[in-house]
Amino acid sequence: MTKNKVQPLTVFNAEVVQKPLRGLLMNIDRVLEKKMKEAIAAGNRDDERRFSLLLIMLRVTFNSYEAVCFLLNTEEKDPKRKNNFALIVPPANRQILDLLFTLVFMMEDFPARSTEYEIGGYRYLREEYDKLDKRFGALPNWQPYLGDLRDLKKTMEAYWPVTPAHIADPTTIKRWLGPSKLKKKASKNKAFMEHLDTWLYGEVSAQAHLNAAGLMQIGAFVLSDIAPEEMREVLENRNIHQYIFRHFSRTLATVLAITSEIDTFCGLNNRAELRYLWVTLSGYVEDAKDLYDGRYQAMLT
Repeated sequence: MTKNKVQPLTVFNAEVVQKPLRGLLMNIDRVLEKKMKEAIAAGNRDDERRFSLLLIMLRVTFNSYEAVCFLLNTEEKDPKRKNNFALIVPPANRQILDLLFTLVFMMEDFPARSTEYEIGGYRYLREEYDKLDKRFGALPNWQPYLGDLRDLKKTMEAYWPVTPAHIADPTTIKRWLGPSKLKKKASKNKAFMEHLDTWLYGEVSAQAHLNAAGLMQIGAFVLSDIAPEEMREVLENRNIHQYIFRHFSRTLATVLAITSEIDTFCGLNNRAELRYLWVTLSGYVEDAKDLYDGRYQAMLT
C-alpha cells in the first residue's frame, strides 16, 4: 500500500439533483396516469396500451431509484445500514439500463416495436407457465399460484395483440433482445447504444453476473475486515465512498435518461427541467455529461 498522501475526496451533494428529480418523476407519473385513464374512458385501446406500458416502465424506474436512495441514505443513522450495501447498486443499475436500451430502440418505431416487446413477454409467460404446470400442476399447494398465472395469461391475451397462432404455439413469437443484441440491430441510435454498452452496461453487467472481473472489483470491500490496518483504512474511508459515488451517479444518470425518453416521446413539455438536471449532474459526473452531449442535449433543445 502506497504511503503517498492522497487528496481528499470532493463532496457531491446529491440532493441538488435528487430533490428536483423526484418531483419531476412524480409529476410525469401523474400525467401518464391521467392520460391512461382518459384513454380507458374513451375506449382508445392503442393509447391505453401506450400510456400503460410507459407508466409501468416509469414506475419500475422510480421504484428502483427510491430503493437505491433508501439504501444509501446517510442522514438516518442506523447501525444496520452499512456502506458495503452499495455493492448491490450495480445489479439495480443493470436492470434500469436494460430498460433504457429497450426504450431507445423502441421509440424509433413505437407501434411495431412495443407490440414485439409485449408479445415477446407473452411468450416468456407461456413458457414459464407451461414448465411449472407440467412439473407441479398436480400438487394442490401450487394451484393458487398457477391460477394467478392463468389469469395473467388471459389478461395478456385480451389486452395485447396476441393472435390465435401465438396462443396455439408461443414459440412462433420472436424473443425480445437484450442490450448486447439490440446494439447490433439496424438503428439510427446504434452509436448511442454502443456507447451505453461500452461505458456503462459492460461494467455493471460484470458485477451483476459476478464474473471473475466483477467479483474482483468488489472483493476487497468484503475482505476489508481482514486486510492490513492501513489498507483497511483506505478501503473503508475512501475507496467505498468513491464506489458509492460512481454507481449512485450512474443511477441518477440512467433514471434521468429514461425520464427524458418518456417525457420527449409523450410530449410532456418538461424540457427545461430536464435540461437543468442534466447540466447540474454533468458538472459532477463525466458519464452523465457524455450521455447529455451524445443524445439528450439535442433531444431537449
